[in-house]
Amino acid sequence: MKHTLHFFLFVLVFTTVVNAQVTKLANNNNIQTGFALGSTGILIDNNDSLWKTDGTAAGTSLYAHNVRVNTESGFAILNNKLYFSGTNAADGVELWVTDGTAAGTTIVKDIVAGFYSSSPAELYVFNNTIYFFASTAAEGTELWRSDGTAAGTILVKDINPGINSSLDNYANFFINNNILYFTANDDAHGTELWKTNGTAAGTVLVKDINNGSGSSDCTEFTAFGTLAIFAADNGINGKEVWVTDGSANGTKMVKDIVAGAGPSSPTQFILFKNKIYFTTVENFIQYKLYVTDGTDAGTTVVKDFTGGYAQVAFAIYMQDKFYFTALNSTNGTELWNSDGTATGTTLFKDIQPGKKSSNAFVFPNITGITDYHQVHNNLYNGKIFMMADNGTNGNELWISDGTDGGTKMVKDVNPGTGAAFDFPAYYYTSKGLYFAADDGTNGTELFKSDGTDASMIKDINTGSESSNPNFIMTLNNKLIFTANDGDNTNGDIDLYQVDETILPLTLLDFTAVLNGKAAQLEWSTSTEVNTKDFTIQRSFDGYNFQSIGSVTAAGNSTQKRDYKFIDAGALGTGYTKIYYRLQMNDKDNKFTYSKIEIVTIKNNAVDYSVYPNPVKNILTISFPNALTHVSIIITDQQGKVLLTQQLNNIQQGYKASINMAAYKSGIYYLQVKTNDGAQTNKIIKF
Repeated sequence: MKHTLHFFLFVLVFTTVVNAQVTKLANNNNIQTGFALGSTGILIDNNDSLWKTDGTAAGTSLYAHNVRVNTESGFAILNNKLYFSGTNAADGVELWVTDGTAAGTTIVKDIVAGFYSSSPAELYVFNNTIYFFASTAAEGTELWRSDGTAAGTILVKDINPGINSSLDNYANFFINNNILYFTANDDAHGTELWKTNGTAAGTVLVKDINNGSGSSDCTEFTAFGTLAIFAADNGINGKEVWVTDGSANGTKMVKDIVAGAGPSSPTQFILFKNKIYFTTVENFIQYKLYVTDGTDAGTTVVKDFTGGYAQVAFAIYMQDKFYFTALNSTNGTELWNSDGTATGTTLFKDIQPGKKSSNAFVFPNITGITDYHQVHNNLYNGKIFMMADNGTNGNELWISDGTDGGTKMVKDVNPGTGAAFDFPAYYYTSKGLYFAADDGTNGTELFKSDGTDASMIKDINTGSESSNPNFIMTLNNKLIFTANDGDNTNGDIDLYQVDETILPLTLLDFTAVLNGKAAQLEWSTSTEVNTKDFTIQRSFDGYNFQSIGSVTAAGNSTQKRDYKFIDAGALGTGYTKIYYRLQMNDKDNKFTYSKIEIVTIKNNAVDYSVYPNPVKNILTISFPNALTHVSIIITDQQGKVLLTQQLNNIQQGYKASINMAAYKSGIYYLQVKTNDGAQTNKIIKF
């Protein structure tokens, strides 16, 4: 029986290798990066030239000869077009756009006429508009915006008046609660936190955190409901944790973790269970994991990793815990997990027992995400791939389902103590993980694993030499990657495609918008293979998702299919931000997630403002319109009702005052109900 099983496994692996064909799309074109625009792939080579591909050799070509791409200045995709900083002899360095055709590759606007350059940089999309910094002789480097037309490409504001520039290395663009934050220097206040709505009047300093001409060095922006958590230095307390609601009064230091001028240097902020977790380096040697609810009292140490560290920036959420790599003096560098509490933050598995390190590293799944914070929820069939060294087999591919028994080496790809990889190129698909590995015989080549085994797809650079695959994108249901087949002594790399259908379902689009009092979700597929249904999931914090319904899929289809789901209770939830995603289920019980769509509810039925937030004593609720009946409810984080207040026949401009002086520091929830709806706000008491 044992021999029969081994033979079956051999046949299965062999079949996988044969069926996964690889096609060369272009020879020695040295593609470095690329973007999928619908069914067309836009590629950039090492000479900064533009290529395109449709996934066939005939449809892969150099198509734009009038511009070179400045890859270090960033990219923006808007309305299925790629915007970039491009250069040519006639126009210098300016803002360009391409749709994947020669005719559609044009300069958007020659901001500095002639061969002089405006050098656009820091491209960022907000509210269907591209924001960026550009330089002119009159204004220096300042904030601009573009709708993709020459007439619609304009200076937003000369923040640092005259020829001086407001951009200081990086703009740190960040969106939360429909506010675009960034950092800029107006000379009088140093580099500080700003916000913009796209107009000169609406582009303002949020707060002079480091009073005077000093800079506060704002970084690490992370959404926390309607608030944003970040790190900043006020020039007195060193770099510490701060919070903002977009107003000067609502921008405060959360806690002086290292008392006095010494910094705690907070970094690696992640949102988990409605709290923010982060790491600090106190007194330059004490590495600690912290948690905060946005208040001083609610900011505490979870785990002291002094003498080691915790790497939580790309932690993965699985089975109500987050998993991350950490180092301590007892176990070396291993995989840990945490339920958010001190006692629940423990070593998950000592893969290489004792003080030696397995150097376990979880492969974050960045496929299809638009915000790196979404990576925490991005699993493969509820599991995570990682690399680790158990001390016997070298650095190999592992998989975990969050249990000790379900955490195991997938395969000893490089038999014995040899390592399959140091840090591999990899790419997640619904069919498995594609990755580059060295089996000790064929060099570093293309492999694939579904979590039960791992097999080489093809020895592209035959023999012991390596092709060193690097993954670019998925396009038309295929995986596009680069590799060196060894036909050129210069080491030029080629463009390839895996012909295997890597996604049983091709999701063309997924949108979620507010329609009246309901959220309307719509999505389309171009192909479906063995697809069972779509589970619609909803979250109010971007982490805890609950299934709220399902839609039956076509099953097998090669035609465009349109789907719709109505969340009739969206407005009645009282939340101003709702997160939606699709769990796309196959008939063989495998599933993948769509991207996360966010519905922001400006609840006109419950129109009011709350200030200040954070609050110390009196919380004011201002109603701009007359209302016949209003209920005000305040609860704590456990849902205990602390205050209920009824208001009847209030007049326009009425202000209700709530004394919160006796409340303990922490997070509370304010719910305001009228006959037409409800809305909930997170309130921070300090």
